[in-house]
Amino acid sequence: MHLFYQPEANLYELDEEEARHSSKVLRLGSGDIIQVTDGRGLLQKCVLNIQGKKAGYEVLETRVIPPRSFSVHMAIAPTRKAERNEWMVEKMTEIGVERIDFLVTEHTNLETLNRVVNLTRLNRIAAAAMKQSQQYYMPVITVNNKYEIFIANRGEQVKMIAYVPDHAKEEHVFKKSRKDSTTSLLIGPEGDFSEKEVVLAQENGYVTVSLGQTRLRTETAAVAGCHAVNLAQIV
Repeated sequence: MHLFYQPEANLYELDEEEARHSSKVLRLGSGDIIQVTDGRGLLQKCVLNIQGKKAGYEVLETRVIPPRSFSVHMAIAPTRKAERNEWMVEKMTEIGVERIDFLVTEHTNLETLNRVVNLTRLNRIAAAAMKQSQQYYMPVITVNNKYEIFIANRGEQVKMIAYVPDHAKEEHVFKKSRKDSTTSLLIGPEGDFSEKEVVLAQENGYVTVSLGQTRLRTETAAVAGCHAVNLAQIV
């Protein structure tokens, strides 16, 4: 059964893009059964009603899917290329993530910031990834978070920063993760966090962790870290 996203559940109509996808791409028609989610756990079984370019629906059954027993919050300094930021949002959403916050750090390229983190487009990509992976909760995405302010106002139970000083041996994020907890993981920019930023994070309760023995790109580190926190919940 095809899954569609409608954040305003009481509208009973798919938005223009979803309507076009239902009729032109999936070749669905009036009378076909679909599923609709509001991205906040509501799941509806519906019968589709195509009228021209519009796609309304009648709700047959409604369920509320409970949230996960844990929560993954990824805070990332964006890369300098929009497609890499979009790729990581897509993959983290598929894996499972409750929040994605883009940070402004010392090494963040401010000249390209607004171009490489387009919130409207990132939300659209996350919605598509949520539907593709058959999930019913949309991650909350925020942009332009000033690093110092952001880390000083976090209430997660587990707070980690992916940073390994030269010749140091830090435990892997997998080992530092705890089951059934809210977890925040900081991922640095190209050029990494500055020493000042690492100290500031530690002063705010973050512990330094490793993502493995190889040097990873920002987007790869974000996906690997997100997966490690999720994996720690099931093994």
